[in-house]
Amino acid sequence: MYQELITAIQERDNFVVISHFRPDGDAIGSTLAMAMLLQSLGKKVVMWNTDVVPRRYAFLNGAQSIRTLSPALPDGTEALICVDTGDLKRLGDEAIEIFNKAPFTINIDHHHTNTCYATLNLVEGGEAACGCIIFKLIRAFGVELTRPMAEALYAAISTDTGSFQYSSTTPEVMRMVAELIEAGVDVGDINRRIYQEIPPTSFITQREVLNNMVIEENGFISHYSMPAGRKAELGVGMEDCKDLVDIIRVMQGVKVAAIFEDLEDGRIRVSLRSKDPEVDVSVIAGMHGGGGHCMASGIRMRGPLADAREKVLNSIRAVVRSLS
Repeated sequence: MYQELITAIQERDNFVVISHFRPDGDAIGSTLAMAMLLQSLGKKVVMWNTDVVPRRYAFLNGAQSIRTLSPALPDGTEALICVDTGDLKRLGDEAIEIFNKAPFTINIDHHHTNTCYATLNLVEGGEAACGCIIFKLIRAFGVELTRPMAEALYAAISTDTGSFQYSSTTPEVMRMVAELIEAGVDVGDINRRIYQEIPPTSFITQREVLNNMVIEENGFISHYSMPAGRKAELGVGMEDCKDLVDIIRVMQGVKVAAIFEDLEDGRIRVSLRSKDPEVDVSVIAGMHGGGGHCMASGIRMRGPLADAREKVLNSIRAVVRSLS
């Protein structure tokens, strides 16, 4: 499949690279690294996303060039490449319209629930991050791994492995990271920028979650729900609500954590995390139209909030009870 993708890229000159809405470190890092690879091959590249680049990744080289969507593809576009996007729905409605107009589409991803929605699909569900696939693609092309590429890939791999805490952190992953460090990544500096420069508003949302979280099923399940309008009351934004599920996941005894967020458009955003390999949250997410990884998945579903929460929690409860 790598050779097929290499040929497809060699045969074209004008690309758009895109990833899922509410982009995380893997989405941003993979977008940037893919664009840099294409540019090193003499290709023209435009980078898009439905949402703006999160503050914590704005320091990465080229991040300022990731633009919000335009209503139409740039003139002369020959291929649209989606990175780190397991399902077309994760692009958002406007981006899907653009995707469907592209003359050729490429899907590069690591989610084992990927629906293979593109003309050409390079999907490796066993990889720790999409950045790992981009790393191997760079090596397959034989181009120089520059420091900006390495920093983007480090951000992608580090964040999607939970800063190398998850079981997806394999010897191969660490060998890749060693090469990124050799290419110039300053681990201390980049980790400080990603993990140690949290804005004060994010602490407001963390306090909200800790004060209102619910523990049930003998401490095996933790969850929190953010109703419509609550962000405005707290004076926080969308970015301040990222990664909240990790706050309640780390509690001793918790096997599954869930965050339910009312998006005020009739949809509910659900973030799921598991600490027990026997609880595959991608299966639970799939029951409700979502997907992701065994230990980290998400859903966007219709509300109201209370109904969506109860549906998902009932699925989680059934799995947790089956373990006891």
